[in-house]
Amino acid sequence: MGNGSYPTDELTIIELEVLNMKFKLLTLAFLGVLATPVFSQTNNIVERSFACSINDGYTMRDVVDVARNFAWPEDSAPGVVIFRSAVAVAGEFQNDWDFVFASYYPSYADMVEKRGVFLNRSGGTTGTTFSDVATCGDRVRISNMRFASESGGSAPEFTLAASFVCDLNGTTFNDALDRARAGEQAIGSGARAVVTSRAFGGPAIQSNSQVSIRMSFPSAADFGAGMDSIQQNTPPPNAMTCGGASMWAQYLIHARNN
Repeated sequence: MGNGSYPTDELTIIELEVLNMKFKLLTLAFLGVLATPVFSQTNNIVERSFACSINDGYTMRDVVDVARNFAWPEDSAPGVVIFRSAVAVAGEFQNDWDFVFASYYPSYADMVEKRGVFLNRSGGTTGTTFSDVATCGDRVRISNMRFASESGGSAPEFTLAASFVCDLNGTTFNDALDRARAGEQAIGSGARAVVTSRAFGGPAIQSNSQVSIRMSFPSAADFGAGMDSIQQNTPPPNAMTCGGASMWAQYLIHARNN
């Protein structure tokens, strides 16, 4: 693939964002290990996501290669960018889309600053552009995200991940973090969980009624071992009810170092 540049005005798909989906998935997938200095593991992280389809004649590998070749300027790029390709996803997602384009920022202030610079960038591209290989939806979801527990490690370039939609049923976000920690222990295999709650966008839901618990692994092999383990080590029940289990192939596209 020829070298691309960071998406420009030509690539309105970056502005035509997310999720024209009919199912209740609160956030569409799982962020993996964000072990980069730009993120604190104890504070809120902002997730900005939208759904995309691969254009005819291209593959997910082509999409990943083009995106990884973007310049990703420091003054406008997100802290982390991850693509999640649908493997077995609840609801109607796979009828309409192929993957989720998810960007992560250490704060709302950082997101506003970086998006402001991005929207005021100059035009011009070279080589293969993102719009050559993929077409994205026009609706964005923005969610708040917290790690269930602190742990080291670096984000793998490729792995598998799982996500679950949970109705709180009168419990709290902190209760959801506790359940996610219990899931990490039951699954083992280096599993790492985050909990996200919708802030803006997506189908209408009652405030503080739903979260998504998302689980990632150091490798695809660890995902397999973890899924085998959870069959024998089910986390203890609580008032939350979880469903909408989905499986994703996850690609690290970009990580900011400061």
